[in-house]
Amino acid sequence: MKLNCSIGDLAITVKCHCPENLGSIVRIKGSKGLITWPKEDGLMQIWEVEVASSNGWLVYERNGMVESYKAGPAPDAYLRRLTPPTYSLQHEFADAEQLHIDFHEVDTQEDLIEAEQTDDL
Repeated sequence: MKLNCSIGDLAITVKCHCPENLGSIVRIKGSKGLITWPKEDGLMQIWEVEVASSNGWLVYERNGMVESYKAGPAPDAYLRRLTPPTYSLQHEFADAEQLHIDFHEVDTQEDLIEAEQTDDL
């Protein structure tokens, strides 16, 4: 099974049963393992996640009650990674050249006025 996320990743919620959770940014804190999820068939990888913003909440419906938390479980299938895997950037840019920037002295106001007068002739 290929997972969408791993521990430490930032992720966005792309599927959920509570519409309030759609688009939430979360950090993957740990694994709860393969367990069942309400309204889904079979076992799913469930992550322990934490809301990444100070004003965000995760909404859960349990036993007919709606509750909000800063952290809680989320299925891997409902998440998409926002941060690239740590190894990917090393290979992606391994053969890239170092940028070379030439810094030069900025023209003085007098040089700019002289250049404008020359252009007007």
